[in-house]
Amino acid sequence: MPSLPAPAGQPLGVRLLPAWAAYDYEYWKGRLVNPDPLLGSVAVALHRLPLLAIPASTDRRGGSMDMAAPVFVEALVCALRGRLGFDRLTASDHVVRWGERLPEGLTPDAHRRFHGLRKKPRLGTCIRPPAGHGERDLDAGR
Repeated sequence: MPSLPAPAGQPLGVRLLPAWAAYDYEYWKGRLVNPDPLLGSVAVALHRLPLLAIPASTDRRGGSMDMAAPVFVEALVCALRGRLGFDRLTASDHVVRWGERLPEGLTPDAHRRFHGLRKKPRLGTCIRPPAGHGERDLDAGR
């Protein structure tokens, strides 16, 4: 079987896509107490893997996304700036945060409530979040 040529390198940058295009859309849909913030969510694509960025809302006080490199942090801040629910954007090292600042010393249950997440996912526990989300460690406190 002949091998395919390697694709040309993609330019560095962040692309925003519709929320449903995110690789982890179903995971977060099953975890949110109130799915309404999904209406304002966007898929953040670095190269070929889009991950969901969920805005802050009444039930979700803030959010964050780990980025592969600092160059992507600034690109994501620029892409999200001005979008409803992505206010108070901050960037540090490899992480972009929005909404209220996460208080220190929260219990796992309080951490889950801060992000507007259910104690038990609607879809069961078989779906795990991919790496790249600050919320990926929330299951540890269950």
